[in-house]
Amino acid sequence: MNIREKITKIFGKLLNKERIEDIKYFVRIGFILLIIASVTATLLAFVNALTKERIAENELAVMQEAVGKIFDGSDEIKLVDIEIKEPVVAVYEVYKGEYFMGYGVQVAPVGFKEEIGMIVGLEENGRCLGVEIISISDTPGVGTKVKESSFLEGFIGLDKTDVDSAELISGATVSSSAVKAGVKAALEVTIPSEGGVAE
Repeated sequence: MNIREKITKIFGKLLNKERIEDIKYFVRIGFILLIIASVTATLLAFVNALTKERIAENELAVMQEAVGKIFDGSDEIKLVDIEIKEPVVAVYEVYKGEYFMGYGVQVAPVGFKEEIGMIVGLEENGRCLGVEIISISDTPGVGTKVKESSFLEGFIGLDKTDVDSAELISGATVSSSAVKAGVKAALEVTIPSEGGVAE
């Protein structure tokens, strides 16, 4: 065996050792990452299970408060099981005791930044009873002007044929257009006369 072959053999062994060490290293790191990911997923699932019911209760409380501002004296809302499409999120029947007051339609049109959470109150004949903003992240003092009663009251009494006549807010056209689109979407929801309350 000449010198060249000896050198090649020695370097071959060294390279093989380094390759084996590299494989062991990556396997070890991969195993550690797998454990970390598994623990993290388990913790997230646990936290979600703990908070899911509380979050749902809080969202329902916000909903009921908003509905209560539109339907004075209402004390119960029932989810209506009907087919909906964006930006409509849900439709509720609103009651005061056994008395049916109308419908609360939850909509989430996209504003200047993100979705604007809204409740649109409807009479049984399809006219708008009122609008409440339940969440908005648009620019304070500009986009948030859509929360002002002077703007929201402009939708009261409108139906789907004349909602386009509602005026926008100068300087907040994106946000006010989104609210207008949300109201229009709510007014265009077809609700079966029989109801269809979800169990």
